[in-house]
Amino acid sequence: MHKIKWGIIGSGNIAKAFAHSIKYCQNSELTSVFGRNSEMVDQFSTKFGIAAYTDLDEFISSNNIDAVYIATPHNSHYFYSLEAIKNNKHVLCEKPLTMNYLESMTLLNLAKEAELFLMEAYMYRTHPQTFNILEHLDIFKNTKEKIFIESSFGFSAELHKEHRLRNPLLGGGAILDVGCYPLSMAKLIAGSLQGMPFADPESIHATGRLDETGVDLQSEAHLVFSDKIEAKISCAIDEEYSNDLKIKNGDIELVVEQPWHCGQFQDGNSSIKIFDSGILVKEVPYIDEVGLFTREIDHASNCIQEKKLESKLVSHADTQSNMLWLDKWRQELQIKCPYETLDNSPIPTSKFYLMQKPQFKNTNITGIEKTASRLALGCDNQTSSLHAFTMFDHFYGAGGRIFDTAYIYNNGKGDKYLGDWINSRNLEKDIIVIGKGAHTPQCEPQFIRPQIIESLERLNIQTLDIFCLHRDNPDIPVSEFMDALDEVKSEGLINLIGASNWELDRFSEARDYAQSHNKEPFTALSNNFSLAEMVDPVWPGCVGVNSEYVTYLIENKIMLFPWSSQARGFFIKKKEITSNEHFSNPSLEEEIRVWHNEKNLKRRAKCFEIAEQKNLQPIQVALAYVVQKSSLIFPLIGPRTIFETNSSIEATQINLSDQEMKDLSID
Repeated sequence: MHKIKWGIIGSGNIAKAFAHSIKYCQNSELTSVFGRNSEMVDQFSTKFGIAAYTDLDEFISSNNIDAVYIATPHNSHYFYSLEAIKNNKHVLCEKPLTMNYLESMTLLNLAKEAELFLMEAYMYRTHPQTFNILEHLDIFKNTKEKIFIESSFGFSAELHKEHRLRNPLLGGGAILDVGCYPLSMAKLIAGSLQGMPFADPESIHATGRLDETGVDLQSEAHLVFSDKIEAKISCAIDEEYSNDLKIKNGDIELVVEQPWHCGQFQDGNSSIKIFDSGILVKEVPYIDEVGLFTREIDHASNCIQEKKLESKLVSHADTQSNMLWLDKWRQELQIKCPYETLDNSPIPTSKFYLMQKPQFKNTNITGIEKTASRLALGCDNQTSSLHAFTMFDHFYGAGGRIFDTAYIYNNGKGDKYLGDWINSRNLEKDIIVIGKGAHTPQCEPQFIRPQIIESLERLNIQTLDIFCLHRDNPDIPVSEFMDALDEVKSEGLINLIGASNWELDRFSEARDYAQSHNKEPFTALSNNFSLAEMVDPVWPGCVGVNSEYVTYLIENKIMLFPWSSQARGFFIKKKEITSNEHFSNPSLEEEIRVWHNEKNLKRRAKCFEIAEQKNLQPIQVALAYVVQKSSLIFPLIGPRTIFETNSSIEATQINLSDQEMKDLSID
């Protein structure tokens, strides 16, 4: 098996440590270095006997590189990782992987799509000393007392105002630079104590001190993992800390000095010390005779040779969790990060969707001269413009073409986010926009036209491809609604007409009226429909469809855009829900109220059984059932992460047999 050929991006101290360490590797070799400063790059290449590049395109496209190690400040990690993926290069990138959760989410997805290895470089995670720590956690096994984890990383440095660590635009601040170490360690320890690769905190509370430039100079965070495990982590760039790890449970304490450098500054000597009532009872020494990064390089190269896309030691899920909680930590201090805005984030300008592989089997909708996808993306779960752009770009790159918004979503921001994205990408002619209006308490014909006009202004488009009345008002004759809709359609403001949360008798009555008066009838419906039938409305005024309703829709060739098509998490194994995968989830109380009855619980059990047989997630099987029910059904999904979107897209590619469909339809 050939050695993995590495190229380094960056020529600073970390890059030099990597270049020194790779000399001890058996399956890796260093071939080249890239940097913007020609003098530094030349000195680096001379010292280590490798090729020097100052042109990124020449470097990244070189056939003499299999993988790149990115050793630049973290504000550039997204850009260089993206360029590496574009050029089919594996990536080992210094911590933190990116500036925020959204950037890392994008990179990890792209790397996996391209079948490339990508790993966040926490060198201590591959070091024998860390393995020794985990092996000795059994001293806390079966304890009834609370376990406290304490970890710090702080140094004192005289930094001028323009230094990268004091510059928000360069990713400055203690949390991102060194706070990521004690955070990742606390998650690792808490996870290992619970039999998991890592654990997500249940909560975080932080204090800190900000620089005049707006970055954090120092911070301390309290993490609660469970009623049995808590952690205090701290970091600083202007104050010297002990930089150690302590795990304490009653009188028992495990202490590790300099767990981040693993004895690098003590001639390779490190140890784990265990105390009982303040008395040293055991010491586990370790002598390291190779470079600090050697094992990390070996591990990454082994993964690449074995065609693995991620490391078990620092998994993609672990990295995503790291980034999520780093974001939350900074949010606790109300740090304003420029990279979380559209103007400064590299996500919009990178247009990463152009790198994606289309995954949908798309179709056509009668009356709309645009290609439709089998799923529609809901525009009500986006937390910011940047989050919206990221999610919309990804959905479109995967082949998604239907976007569902409403006048009331996010107090109008749903329309605005979608409109800004459409116009930025010039996609008005390529996507289908579903709009909704006249929601309770404004569910009256007089509100239809002004709300449509306002939505179109927010969206900055000419016409809504489909417009649905968001609620019904039984006190108003259907004729008044249909007359108002027909008038708006005659103005060219909407194309197809539909309803959302209408009962069958009112919906069919409205269609009959329109057809008998030569007006545009309903051709679309957006009610709840999933493998589980709604027992009690999620919100007042919500309406689902039963088998009779579905039969009526299919017979009349009416499109169904069902909301909560996956029953709001009813088909998720609750133990599998982690904060980095799901930003929010309905409460168990809501789930029981809305979905729990004998039939739904039987369907759930059958869904779980089929999922296990097919090695799928139950929620994917549940969505596949909805998709396969009819080609006229286009489920609405409300993902908060790219990974949730991917899960739903994969569900559209599942083939359930006729027998499986019948088995799931338990009455």
